[in-house]
Amino acid sequence: MKERNYLFDNIKALMLLLVAIGHILDVYIDDGNNTVFYIAMKYIYLFHMPVFAFVSGYFTKDFDRARNKAVKGVLIPYLILQTVYVIVAAIMIYFGLAKFNAGVFNYSIILPSSAFYYLLALFAWKLIAKDIMSLRCPLVISSVLGLLISFTKYDDFHMGYGAVFSLLIFYVLGIKCTESMINKIRKVPHVIAVFVLLLGVVPASVCPYSIHSIRLNYESEGFTNIEGMLWRCLFYIVAIVMGMAIINLLPATKTFCSKIGMRAILVYGGSTFFAPSGYVLICNLLHLDRNNMVNALGILIFSILILFVCSSDIINNIYQFIYNNIIGLLFKNTSQLEK
Repeated sequence: MKERNYLFDNIKALMLLLVAIGHILDVYIDDGNNTVFYIAMKYIYLFHMPVFAFVSGYFTKDFDRARNKAVKGVLIPYLILQTVYVIVAAIMIYFGLAKFNAGVFNYSIILPSSAFYYLLALFAWKLIAKDIMSLRCPLVISSVLGLLISFTKYDDFHMGYGAVFSLLIFYVLGIKCTESMINKIRKVPHVIAVFVLLLGVVPASVCPYSIHSIRLNYESEGFTNIEGMLWRCLFYIVAIVMGMAIINLLPATKTFCSKIGMRAILVYGGSTFFAPSGYVLICNLLHLDRNNMVNALGILIFSILILFVCSSDIINNIYQFIYNNIIGLLFKNTSQLEK
């Protein structure tokens, strides 16, 4: 049996932490007064979802297996999590407990406005991976699709499915990437990777907030189509370079956070539910936002706690119980997927 690649578990764990932090920071940048939080969120969004897509692609070498497991492994978890999310969010918005992003919330399973859009994109990628990679130039075609998708004027469609196309290039890069390529990246001196990540502060500081937007069309972001494509090209380049730096720096051995990466879907779901809602509740009770340093520390600690709680055996067992029973109700063959 092939030894588990803990490098990618560790990468997923870090990206999940950044997802949680990014969701919370979103609440505190609306007034435009917190420049540090604003730049930090822009920095995170420069690369965290592209890296997720790359890792997903890296483990999609067996196209038939990916397609066969797409429904049970991705679509069913999406339907479970998105349904619960819509119900909970609707209740919280109704009672005035979640005012942030309430204006863009979509009460839909088919066109999600939630962070679970990524699971829907992953489902689509697994279905079409074999066909995409049979093309003569999959990287070129995926790049072109990613640039052209945001011409669309259908906002709801783009919100739900824009990422299927705009992140496709990173999924294809992951598929095409080999272990030897990963090893070459990891042989680059760490100081270069650190410099690259530090340099990422520049585009996070000077580029428009919308440079990372993969779910809104160019017009909605105030760009012409040409401007939007140019910004997205820059986004692609920055994300690729910063992603390589992450691959270079993170350990390839099992760590205390590797289990978080192993249970990525569950943790992704948990962080979507509890960040920012849970933190905002605590922040308001303890008035943490009166001091930016205290608030930043609170966000970091809360995000870390979410990851460890959601990846715990207790939460995993509860989720597996619900998941397996739904699978048993829907399918004749009730054999469980690998945990």
